[in-house]
Amino acid sequence: MKKYTFLVLALLAYSQINAQYSKKTQLKYIEELSSDNMKGRGFGTEESRLSAELIAKTFKKNNLKPCVGDSFLIEFEHNGKKGQNVCGIKQGKSKDIYAFGAHYDHIGYDDKGDDKIFNGADDNASGTSTVMALSDYFKDKKTEKTLMYMAFDAEEIGLVGSKKLVENEAFSSYLSDMKVMLNLEMLGTLSAFGEGKVYMTGSDRSDLMALMNSNTKTTFKVESDPYLKQQLFFRSDNVNFVNKGVVSHSLSTVNMENQHHYHQKNDELDVIKIDNLSIIAQGIGYSIEEMMKQNQQPKYSK
Repeated sequence: MKKYTFLVLALLAYSQINAQYSKKTQLKYIEELSSDNMKGRGFGTEESRLSAELIAKTFKKNNLKPCVGDSFLIEFEHNGKKGQNVCGIKQGKSKDIYAFGAHYDHIGYDDKGDDKIFNGADDNASGTSTVMALSDYFKDKKTEKTLMYMAFDAEEIGLVGSKKLVENEAFSSYLSDMKVMLNLEMLGTLSAFGEGKVYMTGSDRSDLMALMNSNTKTTFKVESDPYLKQQLFFRSDNVNFVNKGVVSHSLSTVNMENQHHYHQKNDELDVIKIDNLSIIAQGIGYSIEEMMKQNQQPKYSK
């Protein structure tokens, strides 16, 4: 009887962990963001704004509050074009912020060939959908810490959107309370490390990887960046938070030595390994949830 009771309790706990996350829903997010209707989500386009509004709709559904003002969209201008970051917040008892971010823009379309659209399913609908899915994951969870969810515009033209965000006067007041910002970049394929494994850029710069790996429950695991020569730590939106003193790294699965879809028109829905992405999304959620419960705050290495 004791063994049976323990099994029931364990199953109940597992079901509660995954109560709001849905693999089917995450795949739908990717499908919508990378559809031909979004025309590659190029910066400054109507379709980019439609993508932002789609993300904001999910944030609203999950009872998040706008980070700035009364809109989830935080607008900016760059070289005469208008863009928008998306930001939602789930207030906890503590002001300490644990944040997730991903860029949602891509490189648009051209007039060459029959297929004209760079759909960007992996780059970076996979990362953006994971931010959205994490807002699903934590929707009904009472957390001691505050959670923030961000989707950045204009990454593809030089990390512009995230830079504009951290320099926004109203938003910048959050930075002193931000304990970590996980940037999610191209998570849709199987990494060189296998199922459920991601790599962290700049992993030796802080103890975040060790903290996440000490709080895992499935095959999910964070590995060190195997592509050090490519300087990936400095090539994504995490670096704009690093420059403001926030512990921030990117998680990815893309094989930088053997990929054939990066900034190509074949980066479509069939590239996505949704079963693997599901393990990753839930693994990230669980590890951050446990870190918050134990008041574990990553620190940069001296």
